[in-house]
Formats: sequence, C-alpha cells, structure tokens
Amino acid sequence: MQIKQTTTGLVFFCITGSLLLTIVTVNGEQYSNPRPTRNCQQYRSRRGEYEITGNDDSVYCYHQHLYQSALGSSPNNASIVYVQTLLEKALSRCDGSGSKYGHPRQVKKKCRKGRCRRKNKNKKRGKKVARKPTSYNKIKYGRITPNCAWERKEVRTMSRSEWNRFTRRLNILKRPIRNPGRGSFIPYDVISDIHRSDSNLDAAHGGPSFLGWHRVYLLILESAIGVPVPYWDSRLDYDMAEPTDSMLWTDEFFGPGFGIVDSGPFAGWITADNVSLVRNIGSGGSLMSASMVEEILRYRNHDPIVEPTRRSISLERIHGGPHVWVDGQLSSLQTAPQEPVFFLHHSFVDYIWYLFRVNMRKNENINPSTDYPNKGPRSHGRNENMIPFGDLRNIQGYSDFLESLTRYRPSPTCPSCGRSKYLECDRGINRCKSKPKRKVVTPSGASDQRRRRLGTVLLGTKFISPQTDPRTSGNVLSFGPLLNRTLLV
Repeated sequence: MQIKQTTTGLVFFCITGSLLLTIVTVNGEQYSNPRPTRNCQQYRSRRGEYEITGNDDSVYCYHQHLYQSALGSSPNNASIVYVQTLLEKALSRCDGSGSKYGHPRQVKKKCRKGRCRRKNKNKKRGKKVARKPTSYNKIKYGRITPNCAWERKEVRTMSRSEWNRFTRRLNILKRPIRNPGRGSFIPYDVISDIHRSDSNLDAAHGGPSFLGWHRVYLLILESAIGVPVPYWDSRLDYDMAEPTDSMLWTDEFFGPGFGIVDSGPFAGWITADNVSLVRNIGSGGSLMSASMVEEILRYRNHDPIVEPTRRSISLERIHGGPHVWVDGQLSSLQTAPQEPVFFLHHSFVDYIWYLFRVNMRKNENINPSTDYPNKGPRSHGRNENMIPFGDLRNIQGYSDFLESLTRYRPSPTCPSCGRSKYLECDRGINRCKSKPKRKVVTPSGASDQRRRRLGTVLLGTKFISPQTDPRTSGNVLSFGPLLNRTLLV
C-alpha cells in the first residue's frame, strides 16, 4: 500500500459493537478485557469527539469510531488516516483540560475584557466554538513546557493497578473490532505494522532521525491507550548474577521468557503474521549496562551518538543488544513491535536521550532542538518528511515541544530503589538491581524443552548487538524468512 503524506481531518460518529470477554490469569488472579458497553455515546466530549477516559471500555469505543471514520473518509487508505489521527491526538493532548495518570490538570486562563464573556455567551446559546486543527508546522524549535506532560516510570516502580491498566489496554488493542460490512481490524497490529515496510524502516533506522522517529512512535501508542508507556531499564537486570532470573520474566510482568508466551498479561498473543508471540531470553546479545549508558552520556552533542558513526558507539547501536537478547519477534526489525516489550525498551532509550538533552543544555549550553547532525541517508535529512507521519519533518522529532509532552520519573537508585519490592540495592556496586524470581520447582531443562518445541520461527532482518554478554547461552532460535502479506500501514 502506498503511503500518502497527507493528514485527513476526521469526523467522529458512534458505531455500536461488542467484544468477546477475554480473561488472562496472572498468579491466580483473573484480569479481564471488559466487554465494551453498547452505549459509546457516553465517551463523547463536549466538542462531540470520542475520547479515552478512565474507563477501559472507552478504549474499544474510541478505536472503533476512529477507524470507522477513517474508512468513511478514505476507504483505500483507512489505516494511514487512522495512524495520522492518533498522531494528531498525541500532539494535541495538552490542548484539553488535563487528566489523570500523573499529569496535572491545566489551569484555566482568566477572562480578559469581553473575549471570554462572548465565548461563554455563545456556549449558553448552544453555538459550537470551532477547534483549531493540529498542524505539524506549528511545532516550534523553542522550549515549550506544557503542564500536562505524561509521566513514564520504570516498570518495577509502577503500582499494580497502573501496570494492570496498561496491560489491559494493550490487550484491548489486540482484540478484533468489527466494522459492519467492512470486516474487522486489530488496532495493535496496525500500529505494529508502522515499523514494517522498507520505506518506514529506512526512515526510522541508520541515521539521526532514529531518536525522533521512535519518540513519535511511542506517542502514538500512548495516544492509542490513554496512559503513559513505562520504561524497562535493562541495567537493573544486567547487574544480576543471571539476568534471565529477573522478576520481569514472570506472570507478574512480561510473562515467560522462553518459548511461546502462554501465560502472563500477554498470554496467547497472535501476531499480525498469524503466529504466536515467542521469546528466548539470554541467548545472545546483551542488555544495556551502566557503563554503556555512561559512555553515551559523556558526549557533548548529538553527532557521536547517532548513526552513521565510526569513532564512537551510538545509542541506536547499543539499543540493538536487548533486541537480540530477548530473541523471538523482538530480534527482527520487521516484527519487533509485535512484542509489547518493544515499547518499554524504546521508552528507556528515549529516557536516555532525555538525560542526554538535559546535559546538553546544562553543561554545554547547546540547544538540542536545533542540534540535528547533517549525515546519514537522504531519508534522514533534517528537513525531510518523517515517513510515514504526514508532513512532520525529521528536525521536528528533535523539538522541545515533543520532549515536553513527557516527563520521566528517575530510574531507581540506592538505597531505597524506588521502594519497589521487586528491586534491591547492591551495596558492592551501589546500584539497584532486580530481585530474582521466586524459587519454583520446575523439571530440569524445562526452558530448553520450551525452546525446542518452537521449531523454526519466521523473522525478518535481525538486529545487531555491538557486544555479546559472556553469560548468554548461544542457543538462538532457528528462523526462516517472513511470508509476504499485505501490510496494514
């Protein structure tokens, strides 16, 4: 499907529907994807637009109407229009009155002269006040600090209710949404296919736009689920004696690290390629270490930390280590976002970039929003369009405006380690690290058995890790080429 570099305004209207109840069991407790209410009208704002609220049902209704509107306005490019609308919503999320999830409500401006009186008078009469559409060209390079930035936390410092809400909403995105007479679509699969075509991958990797492109990608997912994406600080696992023993690879967090993901919050996920989600942690590559991150943060400007580079190690290059370490879909460029851990990993990459930009302003007095290296492929040129995100340009991915939409709760440090029961302070290195899994009696070689049952896994171009952790097993999965199919984006 050809990608149109245009942004289409959408008109929202209500389509009723139903979603089969899906239940996932985690440590004996059941978490369900609720059956959406038949009355989607309750999720319309005063402006008549559908929005995601604190009720999980609203996620289903929101995407149903978004995609139905896209079909109505552009039947042949509905997925593109759908993605563009999610991006518009992400970029305009500070236009409203604020909401929950760690970002404060905006303070209403005081009325001046007769301007507000006329506006309020029109409201009383029932007149609609036009809303200005989002324009990517309005993204300035100057520093903008809206007071509605969404806070991202390290996954082990989230409350259980925060983590459960995040995973519930991802699961809602994985359920087919019916469109009468038009079949059905799966929102998560559409979003994962953004990171699939050659043109999109060329625009996202191998150059300076890697950082801004993936920042936009994270914002799109947050727009789709209505809550912040947590980050996975893999340094906390690297410092363990055996990183594969991390609490993350249990049903309380990511689910099993070996074989088909058949338990935990992502149990039973089937990818857009119609295969099971699989993992094979610790087989190769390397998680990020404290020394890797420190090496990145010691540089003064963007040029040494973005591709292409020879004399230094880029942030893009070290980010490939965890991709390879997890194996399965995450180890391949074309399939990586089919694994939800992808977004938590890239949230951490974005956190590192955020810290780097803070250092640029504080220590070097450099404006990171204009420090865009002129190197790499043509698709990474500073004024080239950020494919496939409409007329958004690569340089705008570096803008302070995009950065200001998010704030990060700092990664846990000793001695408290964020008061997380899943972390402990290693006094020897004065750093926090993950606690190991609770001891469970399992048959000898159970992980090997789960791995062997997989057979050949269909994957695309493999990520490359700049380093290999000597603790890895070397038992990488056998893989074959992906089958051709029609891409959703």
